[in-house]
Amino acid sequence: MSVERIVAGLLCLATLAACTRLLLWHRAAAGQSAPWRLAVLMLLQPVAAGLLFLALFPPAGREGPDRLRIATAGTGRTATIAAGPPLILLPEAEGATGGERMPDLATALRRYRSVRALTILGSGLEPRDLAAAAGLSVRFDPPALAPGILHLAPPPVVAPGARFTVAGALNRLPSATVELLDPAGRVTDRTDLGRDGRFVLAGTARAAGQSLFRLRVLRGRRMVEEADVPVQVADGARPRLLILAGAPGAEVKYLRRWASDAGYDVTARMSAGGGVTLGDAPVSLDAASLRRFDVAIVDDRSWAGARAPLIAAARAGMGLVLRAAGPIVGATRSQWQALGFGLGGKNELVPLALPRAAPPAIAGTRQGIGKGDAPVDVATPDDYVPEVSRIAASPNGRRSVPMLRDAAGRTIAAWAMLGSGRVALFTGIDSYALTLTGRRDLYGDWWTQMLSTVIRPAAGAQVIPGTYWTGERATICDLPGATRIAAPDGTTAQLLPVAGCAGYWPTQAGWHIIGGRTGARALYVRPTTDLPVMRAARNWQATAMLGSGPGIDAAAGTAARPVDPRLWWLGWLAVSALLWWFERSRLGRRAQSAM
Repeated sequence: MSVERIVAGLLCLATLAACTRLLLWHRAAAGQSAPWRLAVLMLLQPVAAGLLFLALFPPAGREGPDRLRIATAGTGRTATIAAGPPLILLPEAEGATGGERMPDLATALRRYRSVRALTILGSGLEPRDLAAAAGLSVRFDPPALAPGILHLAPPPVVAPGARFTVAGALNRLPSATVELLDPAGRVTDRTDLGRDGRFVLAGTARAAGQSLFRLRVLRGRRMVEEADVPVQVADGARPRLLILAGAPGAEVKYLRRWASDAGYDVTARMSAGGGVTLGDAPVSLDAASLRRFDVAIVDDRSWAGARAPLIAAARAGMGLVLRAAGPIVGATRSQWQALGFGLGGKNELVPLALPRAAPPAIAGTRQGIGKGDAPVDVATPDDYVPEVSRIAASPNGRRSVPMLRDAAGRTIAAWAMLGSGRVALFTGIDSYALTLTGRRDLYGDWWTQMLSTVIRPAAGAQVIPGTYWTGERATICDLPGATRIAAPDGTTAQLLPVAGCAGYWPTQAGWHIIGGRTGARALYVRPTTDLPVMRAARNWQATAMLGSGPGIDAAAGTAARPVDPRLWWLGWLAVSALLWWFERSRLGRRAQSAM
């Protein structure tokens, strides 16, 4: 409750008490005072109380400017020296001069209560000022953004040894090169920028914990910008993978070897004909057994005998990857089409266009650090290209989403929703050949993306999404109650959530751990100087969305001059003096009869 309301309530109670006193006095002195005297005394009570309130809290006059110029980050010097409405310099307008410094926009609006329109200079308002500008008429002509990183999307939580991707976009850098460096400073991926300015880079996670990769933008040999890429590596329970194959083969052998190295708990079952099965311990294909697995890989030859329980398990949340061992024919084709895959086109094997191999230095950092007795097996651009086929029938359908494409742009894998789970279809044939010619990186990329897309979600470590800078408010949700957050230097703060969310103002850059358990939930905060173009783009987009508030009418500039606050005090003193004199005067009193 505000001070004004508290004072107003006290004055109302005082007025009520004074009027009650007058009524009791008039009843006790019945016949000795005229009714009009009581009416005048009771009327003067609220008048005196009202004048006292106005003297303590003078009403805001409308005299003053109707518009303010607000200097934000990136405001040029010429914009501040131009004539116009009063200039307010926010903390971000460091190089601007010639105006009045204010800590935020709300303070400026309290100082100039008559303002109903704003002219925003520079790149736009910070998040803390957006609420204060709501409802006002906003004029904003954002300047052109400088060249640099316009968008950057770090990866979510990854498992140790898993592959991850970093996506983003650059602004006004058509001939730049983007590199991703691991924590040791080695280049893990490099790409030349396309016409649309977008890029996707890949890296490999190492040990569990929080780490920082580095994104570097180069134009020729000159570095344009660099930024941290936070990566949270969580060493949780090994996901459980079930491989079902209609016959033993090299594809199952190398797929099982890769999955074990990638951190999966693999169970394989292969049919040898005549009711004989090979592989691990027998697995009953029923709801109870399949509930133990997070994802399953099934080929077309083992599909017919396990279709019903696999579909039921996928609807309950288990991931499912369908793999073709050859042309898809018969009932299997129609059943896979019913799951949402198109399979339009010729049902025959055609060559699959493979992308060019990465330079040896980049391929080596992707696949780990080699040893003298176990060097890293990587391909070079001049190595033999393996013959990998695909089914000409495209998996694209109305309900499916493309997931993998070959070098020619043709879809070789897609996924679709199935109840609470996801199902994917891979049309590549004999992909194991990639591992025999030094293309284990591409083989791992394909299967990592397919399995990570459809696998059953698992609870574990989390990274709070979004981009945050020091000194700005970060909103953290899904908090069960009062929780502590630890800064990089070890200091802690208490988060007090309201409806499950709490505000946090970080003052240090780096990893902030929530909940006291290392790695449970992590928040990465960037320095204020990091990603300046991305931050400027966020500000001008948010400012532009404010739109135009109420217009300024023609009479706004001729508003009446506000009453001098001293006059309210004089009025209150005059009414109080009149009350004091009138209560003691003989006006309206009748002479008492002689005894």
